[in-house]
Amino acid sequence: MSDARTRLVSTAAGIAVLATGVVLGSGPLRAALLGETGDRIDTLEAEVASQQERADDAETRAATAAGYVDTTAPTLLIDLLPGTAVVVVAAPGAPADVVEALESRLPLAGAEEAGAVALGDAWDDDATSEFRAALAEQVSSSLVGVDTADPAAVLAHAFVQGATGTAPTGADRGDVGDAGTDRGAVLWDLLAQADLAEGDAATRADAILLVAGRKDATAALADAFAAYDAPVTVVGAPAAITAQTRRDDVATVASSDWTLGSVTAVATVSETLAGILPHYGDGDVPAVLGVS
Repeated sequence: MSDARTRLVSTAAGIAVLATGVVLGSGPLRAALLGETGDRIDTLEAEVASQQERADDAETRAATAAGYVDTTAPTLLIDLLPGTAVVVVAAPGAPADVVEALESRLPLAGAEEAGAVALGDAWDDDATSEFRAALAEQVSSSLVGVDTADPAAVLAHAFVQGATGTAPTGADRGDVGDAGTDRGAVLWDLLAQADLAEGDAATRADAILLVAGRKDATAALADAFAAYDAPVTVVGAPAAITAQTRRDDVATVASSDWTLGSVTAVATVSETLAGILPHYGDGDVPAVLGVS
């Protein structure tokens, strides 16, 4: 009997609380009990509604801007890179949508995508570290103009020379000739068979677009590519462009939106060919495009 009374009292209390909540939702009782607190709640609710309206507004403007960029990109980029051989390089962990966005914009500027290459899955796998060290020792004698014993640096240069067939700036031309014309192809085959490289190597490279991925691998590639004649532009999300990649001898483009970021990146490549190595942040637009 006592349990039944307890349940009845609990139920009645619950109904009373619910009724009080309904009554407090509006009207004189709410004002009497809450006073200024009620006014503050009303103000906060109005501010939340206002902020939501602004967010919706910003989203609409962003969508409109993206549509504008998409529509005008062919005009903005026309003839910026006529006949330029651009190699697109994806570091481990590089977002596929960024690579695709860049590859879709390059032809609009008249560029020839000389190659689309990427580091393989085994590049920074802890399980293959001993194998990579042994491979680095094996391929070091095939490299031209590289003076380092660090396995990561050796393999990064092997990747560059395999992907582009080139030698570092200032390398002895006699050494290049002695290494043979098939040097790059041999290096690329070795790296590909070891699951350290994938894609179609280039026979010519006028400029490099490096899509940032995992920090250490991206930094090693930026360091290696910067030693060669083709200017380098490192692109990626703002968090991916670190102090290690935002260096004086490469250009960088950090973007959260690759509808606009891809246009900025292609324009930046044209600037690097003119000897300018800018660092663009989210939403920045190169002056070469003639728009703000």
